Amino acid sequence: MGWRILGICQSLSQFLPILIRDSLQSIVFSYPGSSFFNELNEVARRLPDIEQRGVKVVGLSRNWPNEDLHWNKLLQHYNRQPESGRNVQIIADDRGRLSSLYGMLSQRDSDGVASNPNTAFLVDPMKIIRVILPYPSFLSTGLTQILRFVDDNAGPLEDIPADMFGLDSKGRGQIYEQETKVTDGGSTDTVAVVKSAASLISNLKGATGGDTDGSSNAAAAATDYIQHAMTVMDSLADLGKVMPFVAPAFVLIKAIIAVEQRARDVDAKCTDLVQRVTFMLSHLPALKKINVTDSTRQVIDRMNDTLKKAAALVQTYRKQSAIARRLSVHNKDRFASCASSLSQCTNDLMLSLQIHQSTQLDILTRPVPSDPEDEAATHFVATHGGIDAVKGNEALVKQFATQLKLSVDDNVMEQLNTNISMVLQQNQDRLEQSLNESVSASVIEGIRGLAAQMNESAKEQTFVCVQCDKEYHDSTNGEKSCSFHRSEYDSWHKTYRCCSSQNPCQAGRHRSEQHCDFSYGNFFAFARNITGYTDTTKKWTDIEDFNLETSQKLTVSVARLLRWKSRGAQPELPTILVRVGQVSISEPYLFKTFNIKDLELISKVVDITHQTVIFRISHSEQEFAMAEWVLSPTGVIVGIKITAKAATSNEPFIRLCPIDITSCKLSGDVRSLSEGGLRSFKPRKPYVLPEIQRVSATLHEGAPREVRKDFKTRTTPNLPVVMKLVSDPPLVANPQYANSETDYFGGTISVFNKHKASSMEPISIASVTAFYRFVGDEKYQPVKLVEILDGITLPYTIDPRQTLTLKFGVVISRSEEDTKIGTRWWNRAFVARERPVRIKLVLTDIEEEECSLVLDYVCPVPDLQKADKDDLAYFYVDDPLTWQRYGVHIAKDPRSGVKIGNDTRNADWMKTVVYQALKTGESEIALDIGAENDTGKPTAWSWKTWALVDLSCRRLYAFKILITKTRGATQAFACMGYVSCPEYGGSYDESRPIRYAKEVSQFPELNPSVVFRPIVLDDELDDSVPETSQATSMALNTGLSSQLASSNELQQRLASIDNNLSRLAISMEQLVEIMKNK
Repeated sequence: MGWRILGICQSLSQFLPILIRDSLQSIVFSYPGSSFFNELNEVARRLPDIEQRGVKVVGLSRNWPNEDLHWNKLLQHYNRQPESGRNVQIIADDRGRLSSLYGMLSQRDSDGVASNPNTAFLVDPMKIIRVILPYPSFLSTGLTQILRFVDDNAGPLEDIPADMFGLDSKGRGQIYEQETKVTDGGSTDTVAVVKSAASLISNLKGATGGDTDGSSNAAAAATDYIQHAMTVMDSLADLGKVMPFVAPAFVLIKAIIAVEQRARDVDAKCTDLVQRVTFMLSHLPALKKINVTDSTRQVIDRMNDTLKKAAALVQTYRKQSAIARRLSVHNKDRFASCASSLSQCTNDLMLSLQIHQSTQLDILTRPVPSDPEDEAATHFVATHGGIDAVKGNEALVKQFATQLKLSVDDNVMEQLNTNISMVLQQNQDRLEQSLNESVSASVIEGIRGLAAQMNESAKEQTFVCVQCDKEYHDSTNGEKSCSFHRSEYDSWHKTYRCCSSQNPCQAGRHRSEQHCDFSYGNFFAFARNITGYTDTTKKWTDIEDFNLETSQKLTVSVARLLRWKSRGAQPELPTILVRVGQVSISEPYLFKTFNIKDLELISKVVDITHQTVIFRISHSEQEFAMAEWVLSPTGVIVGIKITAKAATSNEPFIRLCPIDITSCKLSGDVRSLSEGGLRSFKPRKPYVLPEIQRVSATLHEGAPREVRKDFKTRTTPNLPVVMKLVSDPPLVANPQYANSETDYFGGTISVFNKHKASSMEPISIASVTAFYRFVGDEKYQPVKLVEILDGITLPYTIDPRQTLTLKFGVVISRSEEDTKIGTRWWNRAFVARERPVRIKLVLTDIEEEECSLVLDYVCPVPDLQKADKDDLAYFYVDDPLTWQRYGVHIAKDPRSGVKIGNDTRNADWMKTVVYQALKTGESEIALDIGAENDTGKPTAWSWKTWALVDLSCRRLYAFKILITKTRGATQAFACMGYVSCPEYGGSYDESRPIRYAKEVSQFPELNPSVVFRPIVLDDELDDSVPETSQATSMALNTGLSSQLASSNELQQRLASIDNNLSRLAISMEQLVEIMKNK
């Protein structure tokens, strides 16, 4: 495709990428003396033509200050736009060192008289010289030739004769000595070189149809459709050897040509079909210039299938006699169907091969032609009852033959009644078999050629490509040898971000060293191994600016490279790392290392060229990031200056990093030359914020008081028992399970029979019931459920002076409003969240005498949220209905930001808010920080945030938070609080008066029907014991001995005991008899 400049001195290959940095074609020219002004005039005049083609112009000047000034005047003279001339560079070459390096010095004739050759190079984006034009005339003539060459060779240039431009056997350009010698043959005559270049351009134009005579000849040759098809077939012969999937097309068109060559007559339908096939296949050589993907292969496979059908159709059609061919009226439909398939395949093929237009698209759109004989056959069949009637009547067939003056042979009737579809399929099968044999032979031949090349290349040095991880040799490294993706593989989405395909989307030359000329997947991992760890680099300086409208960051940094990856090897030579922008597949960036040898070489080049810019991501003066070399008065690199400026910043960030290129170390302190970004002013006095406004209930935390355990037994005179607490606390709530409709309470009590042991008066408990009330209520209500645990069955008898330990469980239903809340509490009762609950346990004996004991339950409510120790503020409201606190934490983020709720915002975001306020004039900015929680539920609540901006000091000074809690469709509680914004970003030393924000949002109007009930924690309803119980108890205690002393009563009791014992004895005897019988 051309030749690279591989210079006599080692610096040339390093210098070229610096000289021609952009991905553009470049013209490099040099002129001695005052003629350079004339050439600048020509470039300025033709600037629109140059920029339209995306060509960059580089001029080597012997009088750089004056000619640079002259160039700026020319741009004004021709009324060029401000952005024009960006791709024209004038490089100082006062001492002629670059001109000497590139062979641009004056030549001398045999008399020693110096001529003034105007030498120009055309360099493509791959840094390869395409044209060298040395000629004794002004640039105007050569510029026209160069632009014509660019137009005629806009795509990849291939098959250009190497000797046209004086290349050596290895395809390298010649670098002229300081004094060019002219041999006897005049081989270096500049005129001859110009003629050779003109000859090449003429040949290229002829090949692309630029020659009128050539077009006429081509059009005349195209009338012979077989000859045209053979030409296309020849072009596919070599292509099929290196691309086996194309070989079937070669075999199929060869079969079609063979059938047509043997045909004894010309048929319009066959001619049309062959022309369509030929047109389609004529595009296949373009495969050499593209990256073949899976979609391209699929199009080629579909094309081969269509070709098989076309070849089978031509073979079947040609085997029919003239009469059978005409009377088979469906033949035309078959040709039309095949033509439609070919048109579709051709369109898909052109799209896949990136061919956007053609001069012969009428071949695809024209209808299938019809012979007069076809029309006569259609009319004859229609007038004689249809095709079936004609095929079965030999007389009608002979009548048609006589009408067309054709002879009838013995096979006509057999051909007419043969199943054409079956014959077509048989022909396709035979073609498939022949195809497999032919393609196999083609592939084998291609493999042999590749094997020979591999044996030859095995003798060369082997490299490993950093782009595709494959081994390669220089001799086989072509323009599309390497296939790779522009991005990394995304293991999460299992695809590549660059193309969403598994097949590589880019092609180019293999590269053995990491580079940032363009993006490729492996480079992302290479860069991440360096930047993702702390032991790989030692940062010297970095800057970052932030576009407050687009949120784009512009970053630049300089660091010492310590390792290529964490805990990995160190660089062989001291190395620095310069980064401009972020590694990306869509944005320009620089990620480049320079060791001491690189810096020594670059220092010399920069001293010559005065091109100090290392990299700049944009030509815009409003927004850019760049790094540039800083030179000493003697022309040696002594530092790196980095700059970053966003479009929303008035000034750029600039840092100067002094370095010693002999050791790659800092040679001094990093200096700040400018501070950019949106900077605030200091307020003259502290900000005073409004007080917090809150309308809310106040919830107690933990247990509001101790549980009471001093309640006494209540009983009747006829039921002398004592009930006491056993469990501590008296009641536990929801110990094992919880639901949203009820609360469960469990406890244990003891019941003591106070009768004397000698009284022989047991007490039988027949039932246990329970009631509850909340402290402050006057009446008890029945519980939903009471259960006796530990297997005790009622009735249960308690002997005198004995105790019953009773473990029980009680279920209390929640109110309908509480049930809707849906709260489930373990080890605490939701119904008792506001007021303690009292449960009265009532025991009834078999004689329906009752005794009771009251048990107190005080709910240990969950701990409510509080401000954290690092909070700047905590705003909240309490709701006694749900017994929840709804709040928002505001804290300072350790990374120079603020955290509001779960949202963390940094300093750049705060500057964006201020920028928006300055732009709109509004000082209260509604933020996208807040939430609508549990909408439609009893726990629904919401909060919003506003930023308050001081437009005078250009500072965000406070945040305003509003919390609202709803009940039903109305707002019941609210809290509005203010918190100072932590310090962020930089500020000027200048102070300004405060201008408080004009607040628009106000504290909301709340529902006045929400009443805060006073919380009652205790009452005296269960404290007193009825006097009747006390009197009965005293009478029982004082009169018991006298009653028991009565002899009559004693006799009655003894008789009762005897009767009981007799009944017991009889029962035991009956039990013994029953056991014997079993």
